[in-house]
Amino acid sequence: MGHALPQPCFSIGNLNTPSKVARIALNNLFEIVPDAIFVTNAEGIICDANRQATEHFGYTHEQLVGMKVEELVPGRLRGRNPSHRENDQAHRRERQMGSGDGPFGLRRDGTEFPVDIMLKPIDSEIGPVVLSFVRDSSEQRAAQDAMRNRDQQMRSIVESVRDYAIFLLDREGYILTWSPGCECLTGYTAEDIIGKHFSRLFTHEDVERGHPAELLRLAGTRGRFEEEGWRVRKDESRFWADSVLTAIRDSSGKVTGYAKVTRDFTDRKRADEAVMLQLTSVLLASLDVGKLLGAISASLREVIPHDVATLGLYDPNSKSLVMQFLGLEEGEYRRGDIRLPVEGSASGEAFRTRGPVLLERIQNSPYAKESVRYLTELGMQSGCWVPLIHRGDAIGTLAVASRLEGAFVQRDAEMLAQVAGLVAVAVNNAITFRQIAELRDRLSLEKQYLEEEINLENQFDDIVGESNELRQVLKDIETVAPTHATVLIQGETGTGKELLARAIHRLSPRKERAFIKLNCAAIPAGLLESELFGHEKGAFTGAIARKIGRLELAHEGTLFLDEVGDLPLDLQPKLLRALQEREFERLGGTKPIKVNMRLIAASNRDLAKMVAEKQFRADLYYRLKVFPIEAPPLRERIGDIPVLVRHFVSLHSRHMGKNIETIPEDAMEALKRWNWPGNIRELENFLERAVILTHGPALYIPMKELESEEEDTGPSIETPTHEAAEREHILRALRYAKGSIAGANGAAARLGLKRTTLNSKIKKLGIARNDYIQSG
Repeated sequence: MGHALPQPCFSIGNLNTPSKVARIALNNLFEIVPDAIFVTNAEGIICDANRQATEHFGYTHEQLVGMKVEELVPGRLRGRNPSHRENDQAHRRERQMGSGDGPFGLRRDGTEFPVDIMLKPIDSEIGPVVLSFVRDSSEQRAAQDAMRNRDQQMRSIVESVRDYAIFLLDREGYILTWSPGCECLTGYTAEDIIGKHFSRLFTHEDVERGHPAELLRLAGTRGRFEEEGWRVRKDESRFWADSVLTAIRDSSGKVTGYAKVTRDFTDRKRADEAVMLQLTSVLLASLDVGKLLGAISASLREVIPHDVATLGLYDPNSKSLVMQFLGLEEGEYRRGDIRLPVEGSASGEAFRTRGPVLLERIQNSPYAKESVRYLTELGMQSGCWVPLIHRGDAIGTLAVASRLEGAFVQRDAEMLAQVAGLVAVAVNNAITFRQIAELRDRLSLEKQYLEEEINLENQFDDIVGESNELRQVLKDIETVAPTHATVLIQGETGTGKELLARAIHRLSPRKERAFIKLNCAAIPAGLLESELFGHEKGAFTGAIARKIGRLELAHEGTLFLDEVGDLPLDLQPKLLRALQEREFERLGGTKPIKVNMRLIAASNRDLAKMVAEKQFRADLYYRLKVFPIEAPPLRERIGDIPVLVRHFVSLHSRHMGKNIETIPEDAMEALKRWNWPGNIRELENFLERAVILTHGPALYIPMKELESEEEDTGPSIETPTHEAAEREHILRALRYAKGSIAGANGAAARLGLKRTTLNSKIKKLGIARNDYIQSG
């Protein structure tokens, strides 16, 4: 026969609350707070509990009501609960969260979990009761335990590190903590140094110039500051230190202190100084690579005891390392013919991985015996290899070997790596100097040759030709260029008037300033004034901003007006005034703008005839014609055609990736006979097309374009199709080879094609044997 559970003896509504609304609010709060809430009477009987209490402890509400609260506490802790309750009832005190000594709760299934408890004694209609707020603190306890473990691990790490001095400073630089590594490095014990200023670890010179305070300032500003310098031990001895000072900040970002890590780099410092001294003396005395490598060997012996040192330089052609001994005996240098593969050798492993390779016993190494035979034959038992890295690229390896087993440790590998960085720079410099010397000698010979060949054209890089007519033009340019005189260049279309203008500018005192070009024929008349003089904002519809004109841009430089004969008549007076007064106004502007520029004008029209016909202002014409230069047409420069042909063929074949070695004589003669009404521009365009059509080492010329009966007309407007041009080109090659396709002198070789490719093209183009072999 079962027993009925006690009925709830308490509810929030029974409290002496000020109002009904307050009671409703408290009842709601009782159910929605995340903590378990119990109401217990003076005997510790649970009178009521919220939903969270049932979820936390695994009981139903009916099961909880009537239980003793001690039943929710693990048995090992129940003895303390009644005494606590009697004491709380006697003194009617509240108990806040976190004031206990780590209590635990007991679930119905017997599992325990850490809790935090707050107790609130209150009076009710049934007498004094206690509200117990129970919070599951499992996650909080786990986080605290993890933090304690991390702190303990960190302390263990700091205390176990003996090669580093790790300590904390306050904001002013006074030492707060001191690790065993600090004592090993400086000689100070914790009792000696804690509370003292960290400046006592610096030299007197550093302290006098305020260096310690400056370090704190830099670390506070940047967050972290690293430097190398001399430091002082307790016994006044000095050591070269690498130090990192890091600022520690609070949640608001304010610096509260500093963490300092220091390492003794004295050995590396001395090694660097010794090696640099050796290498510097050799570099200053000689650029000979052999002597340099000998000096490296001598320097290495002072840093790392060894019996043999080698240097391997990577050869990209053979994809192997060429090994060189740095000295088998004192002062001796010998270069071997030893080549080691990158794969399967200790040297190659260091080169490939860019990391050190240590072998305690070479005989038992995992590498091929052939790759270490050059060492074992000399009795070497152990070795250390490190990469040579210059500007991020591995260029080889540096190695030391010993007749003793296990002669090298990780510390030696680190030291050798430091030396290797200096060696890489020195070796690269020596090789570069040698290459520069070879290049200098070659350039000297080329300069001597070019000085014998170069004539007047050496001042005119873009002007090609050797004819007397061109020479006279270049002499005129040399005469007028140093002056500030206006120049008028006249000549037919395509004669290179702009090149002549640029040559005048390059030889003038204004060569360092701008060369501004304006083609008067290429710009609509309505926009030409704005382009030349510029305009102010709002000067006309569409002028939404100020525009700087070409005249203004050419200040202190040169203005080149091409096709000046097309300059509108109404604009010519304004240009004349700008030339005479050296000032002008922008379109829509009222302020005169001073300008100092040189004018070079060019035209393919007869300006004198235009003046006579009232098409060009006479005053402007005579102002432009201060120093006239006539650009000769190509038909008057027959001797320049071969030079121009070779120049343009070389230029366009290089751009198209073709290798054209010869120009047939009949083609050259045809080019020289042609009238070239379009002058140099027409010649260049014709030759560009010829290069496109050429498939072999000999330039193919579409001869039919040069066979017009009219002397004054150029190539036919109708360019032959590519297929017809290609057919004719192949026929000419077949005729030249007398029908032979294969072989060194066959048509395929002449055309730069494979034999099978040429046969395919012959079939495709319908070429028959009787098209190129005359029956006889």
